[in-house]
Amino acid sequence: MNFLAQKRKKILLQENSPTPNKNNPFDDFYYKEIALLTGAGGYWVDFITKTSFIDPQGKRILEIADLNFSPSLTDILNFHAPEERERTIATFKACAKGQPFKTQVKMLTATGDVFWASAIGKPMYDVDENIVGVQGVFQDITQAKYRELKLQESMKTITTQNSRLFSYANLASHNLKSHASNISMSLELLGDTKDTNEAKELYNVLKEITNELCKTVNNLSEIVSIKDTAKLAKKNIDFEDVTVLVQQRIEATLSKHKVQVYTDFSEAPTVHYIRTYLESILETLFLRAIEHKHPDRTPSINIFSLDNDGNTTLLIRDNGIGFSTQEDMQKVFDLKSYKSAGCQSQNVNLFQLKNKVTALGGTISAESTLERGTTFTIIF
Repeated sequence: MNFLAQKRKKILLQENSPTPNKNNPFDDFYYKEIALLTGAGGYWVDFITKTSFIDPQGKRILEIADLNFSPSLTDILNFHAPEERERTIATFKACAKGQPFKTQVKMLTATGDVFWASAIGKPMYDVDENIVGVQGVFQDITQAKYRELKLQESMKTITTQNSRLFSYANLASHNLKSHASNISMSLELLGDTKDTNEAKELYNVLKEITNELCKTVNNLSEIVSIKDTAKLAKKNIDFEDVTVLVQQRIEATLSKHKVQVYTDFSEAPTVHYIRTYLESILETLFLRAIEHKHPDRTPSINIFSLDNDGNTTLLIRDNGIGFSTQEDMQKVFDLKSYKSAGCQSQNVNLFQLKNKVTALGGTISAESTLERGTTFTIIF
């Protein structure tokens, strides 16, 4: 152990408050009190002797009961979360070549509790200016880090919500202007005509325009209300029960098109979710599969639930016509991409579906092959 390391260990292990030095008021007691006040601990790693040292405050942070505990290099690494260890090794190797570091890292206490730390480290030199180790300080910043992550998540949610509302506002504005123009023109023609048959036709046109206008307003209302609905309490929901309920609800449509439905929820039978949202998601994808059925074969819908590292995933696969190009596939949830009334109506439903999934922190994606169907993957 080199002289500087020995001196540092002696200072950090000193338990009694020394008498302040008149020539240097910033003595050992001062720095120990600063460490307690800030919740910071010190450490050093000696590359020559393959030993390491953690000061008393550092041991408190790491919940090490034995104050005489002298960690090995492996012990030091094990105090880092598994996903951080490769980066930690690389950081220490860089420091061993003279590069100091300042970072935030996820760590583990001796009892296995996870916490976030802000850590700094600098190379240790011997009298010949050779790097012989690393010394530094780490501080528990768990609360601040969680506030930061929560703020980032909130900002992400707000950005997503604003993007959804902006997209739909553009579409609603276009549709409302179109409906208003058509109503105005139809009323003008109706006022000028004296032909009974023509008046009846214009009345039917007005009725159709009014229905479309109502749909646009209802869609906008649903988009706006999703944020509030998403605040409802989640419950454990059985996939099989909801699927059966949706099939019963649209039984006439399924029977008319002779749709075959296959399910397998054995891997993940339930999901913690809002029941009405899950019903709406399944119904939307059922009806979409029928709308895009292949003309040369009986439509089938396969539904599977998976457990991917604790994340419940739902796959809904149909054998329909699929998408002709990758570009069309990328626009499946995009309102701006569809100009015809029929396609636009279909995509409004998918747009709303995506809103419901993302409003609860989930994701939805689609994969498709022309003439072979489409698979929607929802991660809750």
